[in-house]
Amino acid sequence: MIAGRFAPSPTGPLHMGSLVTALASYCSVKQAGGQWLVRIDDLDPPRQDPNAENAIIRSLAAHGLNSDRPIIFQSDHAVAYESALQKLTPHLFYCKCSRRELRAHDRYPGTCRAAKTPTPDRAVRVLMLDAEHDYTDGFLGQVAADFATQLGDFIVKRRDGLIAYNLATAVDDGDTISEVLRGQDLLPVTAPQRYLMQLLGLNVPNYTHIPCLEFNDGTKLSKQSHAPPLDDACALTNLRAALGYLGFRAPDPINSISSLLNWSIQHFDLTQIPDKLPKYRPC
Repeated sequence: MIAGRFAPSPTGPLHMGSLVTALASYCSVKQAGGQWLVRIDDLDPPRQDPNAENAIIRSLAAHGLNSDRPIIFQSDHAVAYESALQKLTPHLFYCKCSRRELRAHDRYPGTCRAAKTPTPDRAVRVLMLDAEHDYTDGFLGQVAADFATQLGDFIVKRRDGLIAYNLATAVDDGDTISEVLRGQDLLPVTAPQRYLMQLLGLNVPNYTHIPCLEFNDGTKLSKQSHAPPLDDACALTNLRAALGYLGFRAPDPINSISSLLNWSIQHFDLTQIPDKLPKYRPC
């Protein structure tokens, strides 16, 4: 079954950059006759906004972007993540290096690779082998990933006991998702996630990374860059703006969210998305 997903972290409300990516993901999978799912990536409590989860769900609903299955929460998947860690045991080691110690290195230097015994208060890392793993991206074409040189041994469970983003995402996407369309800011995490899926024997989705929406100074719209939250009362205007950033213009007579989404699904074409999106302009 074809299935795609939009997976925001509940660190703040959705903004126009979020909507651009969500709309592209929605249109792409719906055009292919698949299901579009919403997953809340709520695995990092210290960074989460307690009001964000409900705000995100309300905002998606206001824009007609409804999940085809019950909304998924990564916080419900602790057993699956621990099971994945057990399967990865032959590839894991326990790292005591501090961020300060690693600051001088471009990538993890392999300091603790020999530490195979589980030890409290240590980060758990995956051993990366010297190999290239190329894949074809739906927007970017051929992508080369030299894991050992570009990435090094990466963390799958943090020192504080929290499951790392790459492992959680690899498990969840490899279990249910066939198509991942997301922003190019997440391109660097695709290689480690694919690597984990392969080690775990999971299905590896097709990946498409589209350009991110930016402010005039080139800064990506994000919660960290204080991107203005979407005004859900202006959902139709917001959707038209998101389509415009993606390179599409719907006919003016379309005046309902459902009609606009139907038009968007019918006319969506990855080849029409510009290599660099127009700069963000507040509605």
